[in-house]
Amino acid sequence: MFNKFFLVLVSAFLFFGNFTSIATASEKPLVAKFSSSKDELDLFGTNMLIDFELVISHQAGISNQSAVLVLTNSTNNSISTVLTRTDKPINFSNKQVTFQGSLTIPRNLNPGVYTYSVEGISSNLQNGMKIDAGKIAGPKIRNLKGAETGILIRSNGYLDLNYSGLNGPSYGSQFGKTYEDAAKFLSMPAPIWRVNEIFDPSKYFEIVETGSKIDLNSATPKICTSDGTVLKLLRTGECTYSVTLPRSKNYISKTITDTVSISSPRLEQVLFIETIPNLSAANLPITLRLNPVYSSGLSTAEYLYPTSVTPLICEPSQYTVRIYSGGTCTLNYQSSGNSNYLPSKIYTQTINIDFEKQSISFELPATLDVQLGKYPLTAKSSKSAQMTYSTNSTGICSTLNSELILLKAGECSVTAIQVGTSTLAPTSVTKTVTIIGTTAIAEKTIICVKGNKTKKVSGTNPKCPKGYKVKR
Repeated sequence: MFNKFFLVLVSAFLFFGNFTSIATASEKPLVAKFSSSKDELDLFGTNMLIDFELVISHQAGISNQSAVLVLTNSTNNSISTVLTRTDKPINFSNKQVTFQGSLTIPRNLNPGVYTYSVEGISSNLQNGMKIDAGKIAGPKIRNLKGAETGILIRSNGYLDLNYSGLNGPSYGSQFGKTYEDAAKFLSMPAPIWRVNEIFDPSKYFEIVETGSKIDLNSATPKICTSDGTVLKLLRTGECTYSVTLPRSKNYISKTITDTVSISSPRLEQVLFIETIPNLSAANLPITLRLNPVYSSGLSTAEYLYPTSVTPLICEPSQYTVRIYSGGTCTLNYQSSGNSNYLPSKIYTQTINIDFEKQSISFELPATLDVQLGKYPLTAKSSKSAQMTYSTNSTGICSTLNSELILLKAGECSVTAIQVGTSTLAPTSVTKTVTIIGTTAIAEKTIICVKGNKTKKVSGTNPKCPKGYKVKR
């Protein structure tokens, strides 16, 4: 029994051990580096030599002594060179191998992007197998659309890359149209082809190369005219225009021509706003439901929401408005328009919120003796609102908080003021009191000194005796 178990265990070990070996051997050779000494050159330049290097590894070693590197452009024109293994003497057991070679670009080569690749490199035999690396392509080395990989062969500075640097237009049928930023251009709303409108092609045509600008021309200037950047739609009829991306250092020129029908101009939308009667501020704040505001040319189901010009008094929220204070609530409405109608003018709706009225009870005696110095002011508002006081009888009297300060004899005018609140209207009452009597002349005391002697002297204008001085 033990022997059978042992045999099964050994067999399993050998099977899985051999399976692991085969799996490891079946892995493709790995590329550690694949590079060229130049990324671009000009056929009118001086040095046309390019060096290439390929570093590749496999645990079983690489079987090739050399490899052929091929440069191919978009029209399948190609040139090639041999990459030779650099380990000398060649050691096939080396797990990492370097291949190097050079290529002189002929002057009569067509300009363009030439991608480089190597095929046919494989590992040494392992478990009766050679593993081919497949096609090894040069890495991405730049972000130029249509030329992310490969070597740029220019002619007198121009690449003349036949790549779609201009795409569109995004309106109309999208069949056969492609975009680098498809989400943006496929969601772009159609332009408005009506008299008096402006068509800006930069919104509807995609320019792939950053910094490039398009030229715009009209073949029907009586219907639509161009200033080079936008079309002005002048009258009804067929407008034919062309958008051209000029030749750049990288791309060939491309022109797209389109014909569109121009129809009659859009009309301005008219809004219909109902009047709201005056409201009272007595129960503020309140929420008021607004009457629906519709515009001509829109579905009756479409509702226009206002904005507030007076947010401290009122603030709308869709079809309601919250009113916080008395005064005039001013709301603005404007329709944004559509393909058939222009936006409306700004329409204003006002809602007058009347402040609550209040009265003040305020009395003063006919006369007050200046010797009192001050007198309490006790005006009251019918709404129990806080009072303030003022006087314009300068020099006769003044106010301090809720007290009247008596300064000298004369007519004293006092105003009781309630400045109002968010719901109460301001009000005031003025009363006059006659201040009588004279102000007592205050005495003062000084200390006089003479040597070790001191004396106190009192009076309205006290002076020290002869020989004495005022103590400082």
